[in-house]
Amino acid sequence: MYSVFLVEDEIVIRDGLKASFPWEQHGFAYVGDAADGEMALPQIRQTKPDVIITDIRMPFMDGIALSKIIKKELPNTRIIIISGFDDFSYAQEAIGIGVDNYLLKPITKDKLGEVMSDVKSKLDKENEKDNYLEQFKAESQEYEQFARVRFFNQLVGGTMSVSEVYEKSEELGLSLDATHYNMVLLDFTPMDGVGSAPSFSKHRARLSEQLMQYLKCCPEYIVFHWSMEGYAIIVKGDEHSIDSLTKTLIENVERRCLVYEDEINWYLAESGTITRISEFSAACDRASKRLGCRFINPSGHIFTDNDIEAIKINNEESETIDIDQRLVTLFLENAEESEIDGFLDNLLNKQTKNSLKSILFCKYFAMTMYMCVSDYLRKLSLNPDVILESDARTQVERVEEDTVLPFVAKMFATVISKRKNEFGKQSKSQLSEAIRYVDEHYCDSNLSLNEVAKEVNISPSYLSAMFSKENKTTFVEYMTAKRMEHAKQMLLTTGEKSQIIAEQVGYKDPHYFSYIFKKTYGLSPKEFRTKERGA
Repeated sequence: MYSVFLVEDEIVIRDGLKASFPWEQHGFAYVGDAADGEMALPQIRQTKPDVIITDIRMPFMDGIALSKIIKKELPNTRIIIISGFDDFSYAQEAIGIGVDNYLLKPITKDKLGEVMSDVKSKLDKENEKDNYLEQFKAESQEYEQFARVRFFNQLVGGTMSVSEVYEKSEELGLSLDATHYNMVLLDFTPMDGVGSAPSFSKHRARLSEQLMQYLKCCPEYIVFHWSMEGYAIIVKGDEHSIDSLTKTLIENVERRCLVYEDEINWYLAESGTITRISEFSAACDRASKRLGCRFINPSGHIFTDNDIEAIKINNEESETIDIDQRLVTLFLENAEESEIDGFLDNLLNKQTKNSLKSILFCKYFAMTMYMCVSDYLRKLSLNPDVILESDARTQVERVEEDTVLPFVAKMFATVISKRKNEFGKQSKSQLSEAIRYVDEHYCDSNLSLNEVAKEVNISPSYLSAMFSKENKTTFVEYMTAKRMEHAKQMLLTTGEKSQIIAEQVGYKDPHYFSYIFKKTYGLSPKEFRTKERGA
């Protein structure tokens, strides 16, 4: 139902229209009235009605002056002018500034009904178009979109100038216009596999949908895929709001994640406030370092500098030189290469670092790490002697205080890279299955990313990220292209109506089908058929 506000200085007319006209039957809620423009303006600014009916001649502020202000402040509001025959020149001026219609006095119920029906029809069409546009944006501008991932990687990689960042973000419809920012990294890596991509989980899929629905409603948050199972959320605000916006985000994420705590691993860290676009790279590094605590404390969830400090204090107070090999394996199974140095720093306590001054202990530490790496490679059904450098065993015997950590870091990097390659092979196979499934079922109006992910037993977010990375297009864009190509062929080779074609290519709503078709080919289905058959 739409809202209507009446501005009329003659109380008899005002009260008569308010009481006698069946507003709700015509699809309108009567939200207020006033005797002149000056009294009306504050109420209009507050209620923001869809339609304003205003007399032209009124004291203090007439209808023309009011209409000019409304058109400037509320351009989507429809305006209907009330005028007498003597005011026709004013009515012409009103039409010139963009009012939609006018009513001549005396106003009859039938005439008002015609005008309100007309304006309602216009509003319906506008809203229908806006709804289609929003649905189209929601489908085509997925968070996993390849261009967005590439932009984020360039942003945090520091490979773009500030002017390029603004230019690229504008192209993608991303508003980086705040004075203060924060970056929150959110990771859902299962931490329970040794050589496979994360499998489908209905809890993880449901949680992802809930988080995305929440984030879509908040313009102060911009979300990107940070990794296959992780998101980066940029928080936008000013000096006074940035902390509360970040706190609200983290509280909302935590509340949703805790519902699935028994089924899902989740980890979160923020970067802290920055005030320059050029600081995003450092901000991501800061958040990533904090998030790295998850490998030392996998039962934790939200990590801050206090957690890093606690790990250091615990390390300094420890009097043992034992290495927890389970944590090493956990790291190798799930980490990125960029996290190696931070992990080693957190892993080694004060006693262990002091012990590395001993050549004998250096060899012991190197051999322990070599065995962890070898064991993990065997879990991947890979031969350590083939994957690692041929003289790796010999290098273990040669390490010294200044070479042992670089040697271990290099082994870790080799294993992580190999793990990701193995994941990639499996993922590409699953991606091929997913594409084959879409090719066979795209005409099903209920087809979704979650359904396809479940079919090939892979995490929806992982599948979506793989889809964008390998195909340079999103899942929805690929499915839409298949549907549009099918629709085009049916328009050219059959006489079926658009409504039937829409149903057969996967759209329940024929109007939305027509909207997407025109977005794709620049012509409505009817125009396309007429043009092509007449060619």
